[in-house]
Amino acid sequence: MTFRLSPAVLLAASSFVLATASAQFPDARDAPPNGWTGPVFKLKQDYPQALPSVGARPWMSFDFRTQPNEYIKAVLAYALEGNKQVDFVVQNNTTRGWYHAPWMHVGAAGREFVRGLTRERASRPGELAPTQTGTFENWAVSVYNPRGGYTLGRVWKDPDAPNPSLAKFPVGAVSVKLIFTEAPVSQVPYLAGSVEWQADINRSSNTNPRPTLRLLQVDVAVRDSRAASTTGWVFGTFVYDGNAPGATPWDRLVPVGLMWGNDPTRVGTTQTLQQTKVNAQLQIPQHLGFEKRLNGPVDNPRSSCLSCHSTAQIQPDLSRPTRDAIPPANASAATLRLYFRNIKAGAPFDSNALALDYSLQLQNGIANWALTDGPSSGPQGRATATIGAGPRRLDRSHGIAIRRIDRDE
Repeated sequence: MTFRLSPAVLLAASSFVLATASAQFPDARDAPPNGWTGPVFKLKQDYPQALPSVGARPWMSFDFRTQPNEYIKAVLAYALEGNKQVDFVVQNNTTRGWYHAPWMHVGAAGREFVRGLTRERASRPGELAPTQTGTFENWAVSVYNPRGGYTLGRVWKDPDAPNPSLAKFPVGAVSVKLIFTEAPVSQVPYLAGSVEWQADINRSSNTNPRPTLRLLQVDVAVRDSRAASTTGWVFGTFVYDGNAPGATPWDRLVPVGLMWGNDPTRVGTTQTLQQTKVNAQLQIPQHLGFEKRLNGPVDNPRSSCLSCHSTAQIQPDLSRPTRDAIPPANASAATLRLYFRNIKAGAPFDSNALALDYSLQLQNGIANWALTDGPSSGPQGRATATIGAGPRRLDRSHGIAIRRIDRDE
């Protein structure tokens, strides 16, 4: 018996193949409800196939050790160029490409469909301002510049088998994270006049307007060869200050500080930190991190920017447990020394793990992939993931104990 497919079926099949080839990873946890007319997030996933040229690096005009504010302001200006004009719909940036890490759509904290935000650590009463009495959720979206996007694409070249051994960001890679809060101006007055986004943080099924969030914090991370003696990375943080001068909300982002190392020789001492620089003119109260190492207002005060991200790694045997990103509240001196080491770019936190080069987005993405059925899990469909056969790839044969990093730990 001969079966013939109608032209309509052939067209549908070919359209599916083309869509799969151009959009391998889901955009968000949930699809927009029928009748939704607001913004819809699209994952920027056309990662560069060849290593892009270094291009403009305005921060290289400044020494992060002696000109910390100038350095991170230059990084921020680079990240905002072409993005603030299009409200961070990075597909519309005509200045340079910016890319999202895949597989952040899974679970209760996964990407919502309006802006692509994922849930971060919640802010406890008093953490953002003395007048804050409630606990408020914070949501964020991160993007990577072309050299960072190239690394994302290498790790995820086979959507069914991520390759952590390729997670080595080149010098000149940059990531930027926008963190929004549901805290109201009545409790956090310095949020007045900030950038406002609506986001599906309550996972509603109707077409009503979504809750309003306000930009609170911006984090930047730069692979800088001048930091090679410590970590190879420079991390910086900004906080929005509605009382700061500036014509637009983006102009009112004020440096909290930057860091290029964890000052491991000064753990448990009262000595002045040498590898963290905090903005002495900052007017917004900050809890900072462990022993005043750099952290942003939404971050866990038991850690630091670099300490938390230095734990980004994956065990080849997925049955092995995930290391906590934050040291415990009652950490011993030995544990604190472990967490506040200077770990080189591309080196793992634990010797038997595969490094993810300070990218918790890669770690959480791989964890989400391992815990679900495959690259098409989500509103676009489902598929069965397989394991790569190459050396030092990931092994599920003994079970799966991996989990997402939780910064509330």
